[in-house]
Amino acid sequence: ATREEVLECIQPTCPSCGGWMWNKYDNFRRVRTLNGVVQLRLKIRRCATPECERFCLAYRPEAEGKWAMPQQEFGLDVMAFVGGLRYQEHRSVPQIHQVLQTKGVRVSERTVSNLLARYDELVAVQMSDSERIGKIVAQHSQVILT
Repeated sequence: ATREEVLECIQPTCPSCGGWMWNKYDNFRRVRTLNGVVQLRLKIRRCATPECERFCLAYRPEAEGKWAMPQQEFGLDVMAFVGGLRYQEHRSVPQIHQVLQTKGVRVSERTVSNLLARYDELVAVQMSDSERIGKIVAQHSQVILT
């Protein structure tokens, strides 16, 4: 990793019971971005109230979503860059692979195809029915958008 970022939860209290959430442990995650590999240190909190429905459930830092999608090693900036090359500049997968290599992002052609698939999923979600999303959001008291 070229640098480290420490991400902490903004909300120190449990969203369910309002009780204090303690910092239980740190998780580490590496994300490849256009500016190099970033080591994320995630400060994971858990509710300390035994009667709470979220007792001992991990609460991850909200800012994690601005870096990468869950279980993805490439950052959202790389995904957006790949999508722009494909759909704005009409580049092929081998051409996108070559551009990423010249920018210092080590990636295989297969991974470029996977990044394009994730990009397509994000675009599909954004373009999906806003009424359906509104119904889902209405069921929850809080939503984190990523």
